[in-house]
Amino acid sequence: MKFGNLVIAGLVTGSIYAVFAVCVAVWYRVSNILNLAVGDFAMAGALGVDDLYRVRGLPLPAAIACTLAVIAVFAYAYDQIVLRLAQDGARRAEGIVITFFFTFALSFFIDGVAKTLFGTDVHAAPALWNGQSLAWAGLHLDRAGLLVLACAVVIGGMFWLYIRYTLGGKALEACGENPVGARIAGIDTRRYRRLIFVGTAVIAALFGIVESPITGYTYLSGATISLTGFLAAAYGGFRKPGRALAAGLFIGVLEALLGGYVSTEYGDTIMYALLAALVLAWPRGLGFESAVSG
Repeated sequence: MKFGNLVIAGLVTGSIYAVFAVCVAVWYRVSNILNLAVGDFAMAGALGVDDLYRVRGLPLPAAIACTLAVIAVFAYAYDQIVLRLAQDGARRAEGIVITFFFTFALSFFIDGVAKTLFGTDVHAAPALWNGQSLAWAGLHLDRAGLLVLACAVVIGGMFWLYIRYTLGGKALEACGENPVGARIAGIDTRRYRRLIFVGTAVIAALFGIVESPITGYTYLSGATISLTGFLAAAYGGFRKPGRALAAGLFIGVLEALLGGYVSTEYGDTIMYALLAALVLAWPRGLGFESAVSG
C-alpha cells in the first residue's frame, strides 16, 4: 500500500500549499496585489500560540484567541498605514512595485519580529486532535493530517461558494477587474481589500496553528510556504481560488510520489523542473498567460 500512503501524505502536504494558494488568489482577485507574506502569518500564528500556551501558561483557547486577535489588528494596521497610502494615495504606486514590494517587505518584517520574540528553534502549536493514527486496509492517516485536509476543503469551498454565488463575491470580482468601474457602481473597493487582507491573514494564522504539529515552524518557515502557495496560485492565473486549491493538492501529491519512487534528495528539484516544463508546454491552459496579462 505504499502508493496509497504516499498519495495520502501528498494530499496532506498539498492541503497546506492549497490553503495558502487560495489566500493568495482571493486577495489578488480583489486588490491585484500578490500577498507574499501569507506564509509568515501562518508562522506567526503557530509560534505565537506555542509561546502563549507553553511558555506563558495561557489555556489553549485563550492562546489561540489572543494570537488571532493580534494578527488581525496588525493586518488591519498594515492595510491602513501602508497599503492604503500605496494604492489610494495621491502618489499611487504602480506596476511591479505595488504587486510585490509591499507584502515582500512585510514578510521580512514579520520574520525579523518572530526571530526576536521566539528565537531560531523549531516550534509547533499543540495538536488540536490527539490520538493514534487512523488506519484502514493498510492505509494510515494521522488525525492532525485529516484535520488539515478537512480545513483545506472547507476554506477552499467556502471561498468558491462566496465568490460564485453571492453578491459580495461578485463585488469582490469587480474590485480586481475594474476598480474604477466598481467605485462608480458604488462598491467600496478599499473596504473589500481591507476585509480580504485581514481575513486571509487570520485564516492563514489559524491554519498555521492547525498544521504546525505536522511540520513545525521556525521564523524562516513562512517564506518557503509562501513560495509554494504563490506557485500553486499562479496555476490558477492568481484569480481562481478553486484552481489554486486543486494545484496545491496536485503539487503535494507529485512531491510525495517523486520522493517515494524517485529520490528523496532530488525530489523537489525534479518536481519544480516538471512544473516549469508544464508551464512552457501549456501556459494558456494552466492560466499563466492570464496571470501575466492580468
